[in-house]
Amino acid sequence: MSKVIYKISIDLGGIVKRNFEKETKNCGKVNEEVLFKILKSNDKSEIGIKFKFKDIKSIRQFKDSVPITEYKDYEKYINRMADGEGNVLMSEKVEYFGHTSGTTGKQKLVPCTKNSRRRASKYMALLVNRFCYDNFKENWNYARGMMIADIVMTTYTKGKIPICSATSGGMKGIKHLLPYLYTSPIEVMEIKDKETALYLHLLFGLEEEELLYISGVFISNILDLFRTLEKNNKALVRDIQKGSISEELNIDEGLRKVLNKKLKPNNKRAMELEKEFKKGFKGIAKRIWPNLLYIASVTGANFSIYNDKVYYYIDSIPIYSAAYGSTEAMIGINPYASKVLYVITPSAVFYEFIPIGEKGEESFDTLLLSELKLGGRYEVVITNYAGLYRYKIGDVVKVVGFYNKCPEIEFLYRKNQVLNMAAEKTNEEHLTYAIKNTIKKLNLDLVDYTTEPDNSITPGRYIFYFEFRNNMYGFSTEKLQNILDDELRVSNLAYNRARNNKKLGMLKVEVLAPNTFDLIKEALFNKGISKNQIKIPRVIINNKIVMDIINRNKIKFVKKSVI
Repeated sequence: MSKVIYKISIDLGGIVKRNFEKETKNCGKVNEEVLFKILKSNDKSEIGIKFKFKDIKSIRQFKDSVPITEYKDYEKYINRMADGEGNVLMSEKVEYFGHTSGTTGKQKLVPCTKNSRRRASKYMALLVNRFCYDNFKENWNYARGMMIADIVMTTYTKGKIPICSATSGGMKGIKHLLPYLYTSPIEVMEIKDKETALYLHLLFGLEEEELLYISGVFISNILDLFRTLEKNNKALVRDIQKGSISEELNIDEGLRKVLNKKLKPNNKRAMELEKEFKKGFKGIAKRIWPNLLYIASVTGANFSIYNDKVYYYIDSIPIYSAAYGSTEAMIGINPYASKVLYVITPSAVFYEFIPIGEKGEESFDTLLLSELKLGGRYEVVITNYAGLYRYKIGDVVKVVGFYNKCPEIEFLYRKNQVLNMAAEKTNEEHLTYAIKNTIKKLNLDLVDYTTEPDNSITPGRYIFYFEFRNNMYGFSTEKLQNILDDELRVSNLAYNRARNNKKLGMLKVEVLAPNTFDLIKEALFNKGISKNQIKIPRVIINNKIVMDIINRNKIKFVKKSVI
């Protein structure tokens, strides 16, 4: 059955790919048609009447009639929709509200309709599958994959509309197909506790000797999976040998019975795994899953700090960053397993782009999809089918090539995740470059990091909070601070000028105790963020929950240096 479903999916993906080829050859016209479909379908909504969608006949008229917007412009409308009111931002009924990760501040509720979900699924479920097959077809075996995702519905609005992550909503839409595509039972995808869910994803995934791929929303999720494997390998072997879940795993007894029925004692597999685990965990993935072809997960940009740690476990298996999207929109698809870039999807939403100058200044007008230039940096603005018009999603991208005539882009950074104390605008791109070079020079094993602008002294400075896997007791931060400062000066010339002009002081490094970022992830999860959607905020401003955890877990200075 799995093979049949995969073949149908790949064949349907071939149809979507052929349409994608046509669309990318004439992306400007295709994207203009999207705008007028959106306006026509919503011209009788409250917002459509307010901005006279029915009378808009050109893109220029649309730009002149509708202002650039941010989430705060929609809150009052979304609150009414959450209470059950219809025909407000769009005419179609809300299927669920996707909630954002809250990385850059307050979590947002983003409307999703059946139409908008299906448009995104066309790319995510069909075109991505086709590109996966095209990239790896020489060794394709049609086996199932391990999907680290969830279908947890976190809560409901006053109007009884589900609230969940966009990933959860999409997974729920294909719930009946999940057992044929993925190794994890649906019940595992409904578990809220991250540690428990990862353990069970592994337990059922290890049973699948022919495993084709492992997929997680972010590369940090993949790293968590393999660290869970290393930490719990003996317990996993025992459970596979017995064909039942350990009593020590904290799950409901009813759920334990349901899951135990899906397991059988497998002494042969248990012995094979135990033999490989005893050899160590470097390159473990290919040794326990010989047919594993790729890891599907978002990486690149600030996520690239996790790559080396993942490669320790997977060796030469490719990490395929297949798609770029947000809760608000499906934005790009990656045809190339060997590169981290995305072809903008012309028929998903209507796009505009705000040019970003070399010094970070913004243009007053927007450009269209067909007007982007190679090497240009742009903030993404979208108009979607689910009630967001000329909406700044907060992402900055760079054009790195063209697929047919459609721009290929790299994600650079989130606009709100910027340190900007003296007009230096140090963004995630700058931070990633500086941190990766620093930890390489000092041979440090970084778990994660975040930063904070500190105005408690004059001139102000950056504070970096780092957690390392190294034994850091007795560590002196002075050398780390000096090298990091040098690397930041190289990565961001505006930072270098601010340091030279004494507008910024010497940065400070605080080393955090082991498991600090696990505690931060747990706190973010308790706020209602999907466990697979959690992203560590790179800049902390007025985030009391995160700062309280950090302040409790700082390692105090010890005089002796280990560097």
